[in-house]
Amino acid sequence: MAIIEVKDFSWRYQSYIGQENPYTLKDLNFEVNNDEFFGIIGPSGAGKTTLCYALTGIIPHVFQPSQGKEAENIKGEIRVFGETLTKVEKVKDEKTGEVKDKIVGMAQTAPRIGLLLQDPENQFLRMDLLHEIAFGMELLGLQSDEIERRIKEALEIVGLGALWPVAGLIHPSELSGGQKQRAAIASFLALRPEVLILDEPTSDLDPEGKLSIIKAIDTIRNEYKITTILVEHNPEVIQTYADRVLAIDKGQMIAYGTMEEVYSQMKLFMDHGLYSSDIARIGYYSDIKYKNRVPFTIDEMLTSIEGKKLNQFTIQDGQAQQNGEKIIEVDGLNFWYDDGTHALKDLSFTISKGEFVGLIGQNGAGKTTISRVVAGILRKYKGTVKVMGKDLRDKNVVRNIPEHIGYVFQNPDHQIFMRRVYDEVAYGLKNLKVPTSEMDQRVKDALESVGLGGKVNEDPMFLGKGEKRRLAVASILALKPNVMIVDEPTTGQDFRMSEDIMNLLEELNQKGTTIVAITHDMTLVSEHTRRVVVMYQGRAIYDGPTRGFFSNADLLDKAAIIPPLAVRLSHAYVNKNKGTPYYMNAKEWIRAISGKTITY
Repeated sequence: MAIIEVKDFSWRYQSYIGQENPYTLKDLNFEVNNDEFFGIIGPSGAGKTTLCYALTGIIPHVFQPSQGKEAENIKGEIRVFGETLTKVEKVKDEKTGEVKDKIVGMAQTAPRIGLLLQDPENQFLRMDLLHEIAFGMELLGLQSDEIERRIKEALEIVGLGALWPVAGLIHPSELSGGQKQRAAIASFLALRPEVLILDEPTSDLDPEGKLSIIKAIDTIRNEYKITTILVEHNPEVIQTYADRVLAIDKGQMIAYGTMEEVYSQMKLFMDHGLYSSDIARIGYYSDIKYKNRVPFTIDEMLTSIEGKKLNQFTIQDGQAQQNGEKIIEVDGLNFWYDDGTHALKDLSFTISKGEFVGLIGQNGAGKTTISRVVAGILRKYKGTVKVMGKDLRDKNVVRNIPEHIGYVFQNPDHQIFMRRVYDEVAYGLKNLKVPTSEMDQRVKDALESVGLGGKVNEDPMFLGKGEKRRLAVASILALKPNVMIVDEPTTGQDFRMSEDIMNLLEELNQKGTTIVAITHDMTLVSEHTRRVVVMYQGRAIYDGPTRGFFSNADLLDKAAIIPPLAVRLSHAYVNKNKGTPYYMNAKEWIRAISGKTITY
């Protein structure tokens, strides 16, 4: 039975100056069934978040068009629980007798429908974790013992059970990015709504954390019969859990059906910049079929290539190039946060000029902490940190760090503060007293390189989170630093934009810029980095070639990192075919199977 029905629905944000905006959602028709796990996918800017707002009634019952503009901005109907949620009808005014367009339908859907936003910080309301999770249940009038029981259960489900004894003492802002996402998810799971809509709820989590959270959501969905709608880029999550999938681009439906029906359309995925799995890409570009479709799983791929002779080619071993000028030197570094957390423990490593290094590890491993120490943001540490051969203990060295190191924050809202895109990118250049003509060109080039050339005069406040990340990258690109430290540059981006950003970093690296990329996307690590420093509980447990890390099952287990599917395929294949090289990514597998050298 359909619990949500979307019929010929269109919506556009009203323009208050100049010409009308295009429709953000256009002629959408689909249903979500009761107790279903429903996936929504699409490239960045496709309208996915807007659709989430529409399914909860926030659009148009909160974000309303001006009076008299209703029918121009809203078409069609959305129904939930068998009732109209949103529709524009002709209604006669009882006082004047005038017939006008009016938005009709349910005024609100809470608490029956819950919406978890992409950025959890936008939803925190209370001063401590305990009351943050309890808040919605208090509004529902639940008894205190039931509230307590649900809070403990929700924290356990999302992996924060250890915080239960001190939940009343922790402010949400003190949590790491990944912990904030888990806490926000817990607050909704505790409410047990009939429908739970999650807009990229695990975007800041490591691969293991992402899969464990989604698995927990699916478990509680089955236990409490919660219909779940998940907006997600990660194909492995959708392919594992979704019953049916809706794909949209530019507000329009481009595919709709079962997981297999949608994910079999590989050309559509490539054309629209959607994430397909490593396995599907290998099958598509190598023209490998499994039962007349591209393979989805490792077992399907192994069956498809069984007995096939692989092409021989020289594999780049990824040996770290550490014999040049030392640009970052870390020796015996220890760092404690004010709450006593020992975030970095006797950490030592060096990065040479021209390297492209991946800094990887689970949430809370210390990746962001070390990057902020090196960038001069965190100062109270023990040990030695040098940049360009100069010790960061010297305040004059720290003051001049922005001239050498560009740091892109994990959360772009912590970095962006200007009210115009152009001004945000130009700000650092003005401080460096770059001439106006050169500054204009640098701003233009930087924005074009991250796909924001058409947004130059927009207010960053109204950009999507993915667009804000790209703006933050552009503001550092324009400075042309010797070293770029990018903290999760591709989170929330579609496949095409993620590849564009990483290819851009590679291009900068080839021109001499040293790149340190902090990311949870192991596919990007396997395809773009030559060396990785693997963090675990504040220590570096591996520092060396990327291939050496991914080919070592024991190290992967120790670091609690789930490797990309292409690497897992290699492990499975080598187990059956001893002596075969470990192919590290989809591109190497495609070359081995078909002889093709491809770019996506």
